[in-house]
Amino acid sequence: MDARLKQHAVFAVKLVVTLVPAYFVYKNIVSAPDWDVGDLFRLFSVDSVKPFVLALVCLAVSNFTACLQWKLLLERQGVHLTYGRLLKLYYVGLFFNNFMPGNVGGDVKKVYDIRMQGGQDSVGAGFTATVFDRLYGLFFVTIFTLAMGALFFAYDDAQRAFLWPSVWIFLGFCTMFAALFSRRLGNLCCLAMSKVLPGRVQERVIHMFNRFRDFRSVKLWIQISLLSVATQSLRILVHYFCGIAVGVALSISWYFYYIPLVAIVSALPISIGGFGPREFLAQSLFARAGVASLESVVIQLLAYFVSLLLSLFGAFAFLLGGKPEKALDKAG
Repeated sequence: MDARLKQHAVFAVKLVVTLVPAYFVYKNIVSAPDWDVGDLFRLFSVDSVKPFVLALVCLAVSNFTACLQWKLLLERQGVHLTYGRLLKLYYVGLFFNNFMPGNVGGDVKKVYDIRMQGGQDSVGAGFTATVFDRLYGLFFVTIFTLAMGALFFAYDDAQRAFLWPSVWIFLGFCTMFAALFSRRLGNLCCLAMSKVLPGRVQERVIHMFNRFRDFRSVKLWIQISLLSVATQSLRILVHYFCGIAVGVALSISWYFYYIPLVAIVSALPISIGGFGPREFLAQSLFARAGVASLESVVIQLLAYFVSLLLSLFGAFAFLLGGKPEKALDKAG
């Protein structure tokens, strides 16, 4: 298939995956008794300002901790850039994630920027650190769901069913990390992939496996685990404060139980910017906690708006540019 035709086909599929759930989200909202567009504006008041600001602060702090985690992963592979420079690249990546079709454009931009800062040999380090950073974050939000489920929802028949997807996702992550860090399992995976992947792709996968093994350090795992707990907790708190901003009085445990599932679906590159599936899933989940369809969707959109506002710093950083900073040391 022609590359351009393939690109258009992928975009068409993403568009369908975005619009179909979005239609059902809209239908669920307008089908409510006495629905009126004024209901949307009545969600906000002067009291919405404080929780909205707190949501901004939580997300801003989470970006600082997430960037520090990214820095540690890069340094482990021999790429040393100042925290200030990496923070700038991180915000540029956030901007591209929010404003480009799909939700991985920012990650590609971050890898490219690391290559420009650190040289050709830094491409693999940037790719490995960025991929691992995202995977580890999703791994920890899955742990949050399991922890909240075990503490508060395991004995609730209506809620217990949502534990099973998280259990399987958690086991999948554990298997993946074991394959990445164990030479024996990694070699078995590479052998299996050699049967189905082209030689050039296989070489790149094996190279990535070898790079992931650079992360086998107890100290590093303790550091990034603590940073992931802080980062992902703050990002869930963003949704909690957005809920307060629209008048939703819901215990924070519900957010730690539901939002990880929404985050995992949003991270899948199957829609445009995560729209559609994210709102549909949030609407379906929070309905079980007694939250109306409109409020559950507005919480997600407001959290996304918070992300958009902060990512504008990345837009300014991208437009202003600046001289590339040379890495002190580079890993091949």
